[in-house]
Amino acid sequence: MRFSASLSALLLTGCIGASGQVTPQGADESTVVLAVPLDRPYSFVSPQAKDNPRLAAAGAFLRGQVVSVQDGQTFTAIINERTETVRLIGLDAPPLGRVPWGGQARDVLKALIAGRSVRLETEATLRDGEQGILAYVYAGDLFVNLEMVRQGMAQLSKTVPPTSHDKIFRAAEEQARKEGLGVWGPDYPPDDATIDTPK
Repeated sequence: MRFSASLSALLLTGCIGASGQVTPQGADESTVVLAVPLDRPYSFVSPQAKDNPRLAAAGAFLRGQVVSVQDGQTFTAIINERTETVRLIGLDAPPLGRVPWGGQARDVLKALIAGRSVRLETEATLRDGEQGILAYVYAGDLFVNLEMVRQGMAQLSKTVPPTSHDKIFRAAEEQARKEGLGVWGPDYPPDDATIDTPK
């Protein structure tokens, strides 16, 4: 009752608003994500979710300021005043040593997000083995992960388990394949081809 009253007060004052639009797909109804000003990221997960890792992760909603782009699926951002490495979940972009495709993928990602404020939404696994944040990334209304696949700058990951957006990723990948874009072009080398060491 006390929480309901507090939430109602916040809503009435306009300081904070409840919004289904910021809730990641697959989130349980018992997860409530509160929308706040862009410079003050915040997420609330109900007490029932505290012992459920997937439910808790589904409530994750982060804002980050992109400071650099390393390759076609990795960038650095300031999140909650910490410098974090972020990787686009569910896809694989060509490594930089795969010339020229790796550099092209990096440049496309840079054009989409460099210097921008981005929204990050997570799956059950928040970090990868190198402690990078695994996320769906949105720059304004643009779903960055999907755009990279759509342009043929990345393909669905063969090593990561299926994600919440696999269906639309697969549709975008199939269209890019039909059009011969990026990694689906006739000149793209096979996976076992020799990769140059980036200089």
